[in-house]
Amino acid sequence: MTSLVYTVLNLATLQCSVRPEISPCTCEAGKAWNHVELYCEKLESFDAVVTSLANKLNPDTHIDLKITYSHLEDLEMKSFTDMNFNLYKLRMQWNGLKSLPEVPFRGLSNVTYLSIGDNELDEIPKHALSHMPSILTLDIGRCNIRAVQQEDFRGIQKVTNLILVSNIIQRLDRGSFPKSLLILHLGRNQLESLNGSLHDLENLQSLFINANNITTLDGELPDSSQLRLLMAHNNRLERLPANMEGMHSLETVHIHYNQLRSFDRVFRNAVNLSEVLADNNELEYLSRDEFASCSKVESLLMGSNHIKSLNSSLLPILKLKVANFSFNDIEEFSMAELHGLRSLKTLLLSSNRIQRLLPDPQGVQNLILVNLDLDNNRIDSLNGALAGLGYLRILNLAGNRLEHLQVGDFDGMIRLEILDLTGNQLAELKPLEMTVLPNLKILKVAYNNITKLEQDFKGLPVLCQANLTNNQISTISSELVTNTRCKNHNVPGKLEIHLDDNPIMCDVRLNELCRLMAVQEARIRGRSQCFENDQEVCTVLPMLYRVDLPSLVHNLKFGGREDAKPVMQMLVPIKANNKLLPPILTLGNEVIIGAALVSPVIAPLPTPLLLTTSTTQTPPLPLPVETEVEKNESTTANPIITSSTEETTTTTSTTTTTETSSQVAPAEEVITTTAPTTTTTSTTTPKPNETLPVIVELQEPNPPATPLNQTDVSVAQEEAAPPAVQDPLQQELERERVLERDLDHEAVAKTEYETVEYIPNLVQPPVDALTPPPSKANALEEDSESVHSNSVHAEYPHAAQSLQIPEEPPEE
Repeated sequence: MTSLVYTVLNLATLQCSVRPEISPCTCEAGKAWNHVELYCEKLESFDAVVTSLANKLNPDTHIDLKITYSHLEDLEMKSFTDMNFNLYKLRMQWNGLKSLPEVPFRGLSNVTYLSIGDNELDEIPKHALSHMPSILTLDIGRCNIRAVQQEDFRGIQKVTNLILVSNIIQRLDRGSFPKSLLILHLGRNQLESLNGSLHDLENLQSLFINANNITTLDGELPDSSQLRLLMAHNNRLERLPANMEGMHSLETVHIHYNQLRSFDRVFRNAVNLSEVLADNNELEYLSRDEFASCSKVESLLMGSNHIKSLNSSLLPILKLKVANFSFNDIEEFSMAELHGLRSLKTLLLSSNRIQRLLPDPQGVQNLILVNLDLDNNRIDSLNGALAGLGYLRILNLAGNRLEHLQVGDFDGMIRLEILDLTGNQLAELKPLEMTVLPNLKILKVAYNNITKLEQDFKGLPVLCQANLTNNQISTISSELVTNTRCKNHNVPGKLEIHLDDNPIMCDVRLNELCRLMAVQEARIRGRSQCFENDQEVCTVLPMLYRVDLPSLVHNLKFGGREDAKPVMQMLVPIKANNKLLPPILTLGNEVIIGAALVSPVIAPLPTPLLLTTSTTQTPPLPLPVETEVEKNESTTANPIITSSTEETTTTTSTTTTTETSSQVAPAEEVITTTAPTTTTTSTTTPKPNETLPVIVELQEPNPPATPLNQTDVSVAQEEAAPPAVQDPLQQELERERVLERDLDHEAVAKTEYETVEYIPNLVQPPVDALTPPPSKANALEEDSESVHSNSVHAEYPHAAQSLQIPEEPPEE
């Protein structure tokens, strides 16, 4: 019965998250049944910590105590033993401690984990440590410690994990580290030499000396083969120590951002090696047997060096999955370098000097390569070297010198999803017409010299995006997308064709092409000098190019009487680029449709707009049509009232009409406009944000036999009210005066139209701008969120690597 009661009481102790007697501290049940985690944060004194926790917990319970962001100036006035519980983990971080007195730590013989990092300690508290002989993990990182002396760790000879990261250590004394160490972290300090302090650590398995100023490791590392992980990146190493050749237990080696010129074959016997990071060095040569016994290597990153040839050095690495040789000096690459690497999935060869790709005589069908980057090289022909890569999904050939594609270059790539040919010199894509890429979804061919598209997408049945911006495309066949239907994860979609800055974007024939594309589930997007909408072009083309209206303009009635002349305010011929353009037609605030008087369709227009003449009959867009009753009312209407939110203005339009119906503009002429530059008689002043009238097209059922003489066009009168009847001489003088005024404005109109001419984009972006090379700045790295490089290649900007290090070292 007594045993049962004790068990119940003990379990109740573990459920301590809401115990008020330990306030302001809190506690939670630990991972084990007899473990409790205590948290004391932002307390005013160490006495407050002791008072809150003393005699409140079972003495047999293992306590993990964490005191943070507190004021502990009175630390030497109390002791942890006053709390009367079994302390086995102690964390005292972010308390601003400058030193640790000896008295509070007496009697803590059971503590196995001590973290006093993130304080302002300037020396290792050896007197306090001497009272905790059972410590296995000691964290004194992120402080201001300057040196490690011989007596500093004499009292903790069982310690296995020692964390001294991110201090300002400049000196290490020989024999200062306990020989029991398994993990030693000296990264991000100011060491220039290890001073032989590590040579006797025969049990050492993981060594972090990254982000220091170390120039050599000769005679510094233990000769035993226990070392499994070496983090020596971001130093100034010029060579690797010779005794590394006997370290058969090595698994991970990070030596990037140094000044290494050669590996000196020190890895050839590393049978357990799985990861080598050696980018941003000065490596120039790889021996054929450099990785002779390294069959377990999965990641080999050697970018940003000066390697000129792989020299068949990769062939023994049978389990290689990722290889990065970008930003080197390789001039020729043979697919035979990959023969037998049946685990390789990613190969990066960007930004080299590769001019030729050579095929593997034995074929590449056995490779499972998924991602291949060959961008920013000097390749002018593929030579079929990549044909047969049946597992390839991403192929990047951007920024090369390809002028022609050959039939068969992409044969066998049945899983290819992304093909990037940006920034080459291709004049056509016709070979794609005879190549079947059944899974290609994204095709990038921007910044090339392509002039036309015919049946180039014929072999791309599920293409969803084609980027053809900044080419010279002026012709697109309606058969381009005949056999293509976008599918993404078997979900039907629409093919997006991006044509930014191509001549066809300024061609009115694109209007008809849009209709054909819509029928075949494709659409065109883009912008150019004459088209500023970055959206689906076909949704806005109708209001940019044409709105079909009947050409017959009927008489209007004002004040119950029918005027002798129809209403027309302005019809002026304009020249642009020495070509006669269709006249701009402005009907004041009204548009004449048949015998009806209706308000114009208002739509925002991008500026500038294309001026051209359509030769293709297109169906007219639906416009507002008034009923017969509204027509009768409009012919007898009083002066029209135009209202807005700011003011109401009464406007009376005074119009004239052509003498005979034979003088109406020819059919199929497209009348376009930009901002109002011609003189329009109206008493209503447009607001700054007021939209412009939609572009209209005049059509005539029976075109006249003779063309319209542009000089005989009627013009608007300047008066706001209908003029009185004048004699023929006065009418002729008035007409000549208005024509002279319009000719004065011709130069202005011409200038506006000239600004919208299409200017082909003949300048391609520099190759180097497509993929910036990595940085090789000579700086120390910070290993966490902000990482600095320390290589001598300062000419390459590069995003620094990140090395993930656990926030807390292993405890057991």
